[in-house]
Amino acid sequence: MSSSLGSPRMDLVLFVTLSLCYWTADGRYVWSDKPKILGSNEITDGETVEISCFVPIDYTGGLCRLFREDFNHPFSVIVAMSYVCVFNLTSKELLGHYMVGSTFRLRCDYRLQEYTSISSDDMLVTVWGTRPSPSLSISRRFVSPDDIIEATCTPPVFPVSYCRFYTEEYWLNEAPCSSNITFGELTRFQKPTLLLPLNLTCTYYPNKLLSIRSEYSNQQLVFVVDPREVTSSVNCLVSVSEDQLEAFGDRTWTAFGANGTTVTIQITKGDPTLKNTCN
Repeated sequence: MSSSLGSPRMDLVLFVTLSLCYWTADGRYVWSDKPKILGSNEITDGETVEISCFVPIDYTGGLCRLFREDFNHPFSVIVAMSYVCVFNLTSKELLGHYMVGSTFRLRCDYRLQEYTSISSDDMLVTVWGTRPSPSLSISRRFVSPDDIIEATCTPPVFPVSYCRFYTEEYWLNEAPCSSNITFGELTRFQKPTLLLPLNLTCTYYPNKLLSIRSEYSNQQLVFVVDPREVTSSVNCLVSVSEDQLEAFGDRTWTAFGANGTTVTIQITKGDPTLKNTCN
């Protein structure tokens, strides 16, 4: 005699089947044991990054495993206490023997006894850093309309994709780290004037494999002189601080303008505030 009631075993199978299909439409949803990995995509060297591995079931007592790059050996392992495992990694732990500025692929899985889930998708984390300032040297201290400055920005890391040169807060150009800077580039953002003191600096940009922010270089003081601004010869006396004075080998310089006019610059020691007078 058959019964209209299903067996306990059949009821359990039916319950599991209905549970897996819950909130589905036309069977498009399929339950997966694939975990999800989330966290910040970049930190600065010295900071800590939080990486979360979300598992589809309450996996208390199992192991959450974090992997770096394509290594099969887990980078970090913690015991799962709920649906989410949180890895707190310092930049030093994440970098290991890699250089500051590196970008890493991370993934996670979870494991209990002999069972291991499939891995999550990859996520990228970049450890940004800074390096000591580059060193800036220049070929001349005085520049007139027909002159150029040979500027060399020497970075502390290699390889470098390019350097940037600045006057005060203005960005002059993006060029090789040894570059010629023209009178026109120096005065592009300035009003025409007879005597213009400017501080040059530079930064560098490593190749795309490293994410490093450059500090600004040392400042180099230059004087941009435009004889076209005068109709008769003038003499200028410029006072600079003692450390700036040491950078000027020849402390007197003359620029020649049209119709025999000249502009003569004489550098003297003064207070740290730059002063100049032209008569």
